[in-house]
Amino acid sequence: MIASVTAWIEVVMLTQWVYPLVGTLIFLDCFFPVLPSEIPLNMVGAWSASQGYPHIPMMFFVAILAAIVGDNLCFLLGTRLMTLVNRVQKGTKAYEGLAWVKRNMRRGGGAAIIIARFIPSARLFMTILLGSMRYPWPLFFFFDIIGVSIWAAQALAIGFVGGKAFSDSPAVAMIVSIIAAVIIGFGLQKAQNAVLEWWDTRRGYAETP
Repeated sequence: MIASVTAWIEVVMLTQWVYPLVGTLIFLDCFFPVLPSEIPLNMVGAWSASQGYPHIPMMFFVAILAAIVGDNLCFLLGTRLMTLVNRVQKGTKAYEGLAWVKRNMRRGGGAAIIIARFIPSARLFMTILLGSMRYPWPLFFFFDIIGVSIWAAQALAIGFVGGKAFSDSPAVAMIVSIIAAVIIGFGLQKAQNAVLEWWDTRRGYAETP
């Protein structure tokens, strides 16, 4: 089973189809953050480091383009997608992401847009809410480019480092890179949440959306 999955991944990684496939996953992740699109980018970075392909700059460009198109389309459809926000169940991960977005929008849209790109549920709700609020689109576009560029670079970089460390085994490199990305992402989010909760307390912001 593992061997067949690895063989299938190898076939995809060694063809031009890897670019539209990963780009499509990133685009869909903007609307349906079920499988974080950081994972395929980690995999591409790891495989590229160990095997020399896919081409990292090309994948970086594809990732940025797909994420920007997805984010901005979600932004433009913000009013019509507000039903998604209204259906969020309290106590879920999505609700936590929504609460984060509503608190941080008070601090400043620019920084929140950049940070939200690293939190799957938060980036979805951020684009919907800002779109529904008629937030200035040029500003959203500008900050989204910054956030997407940093996000894509770090996702590919984590995979690339793992691929270099396990260059003789691309499958192991991908697994290690994904695990490292999850651990790093979880740690950064925890640290960020702690700092933001402390700042919320000082400024008297409510915990609920």
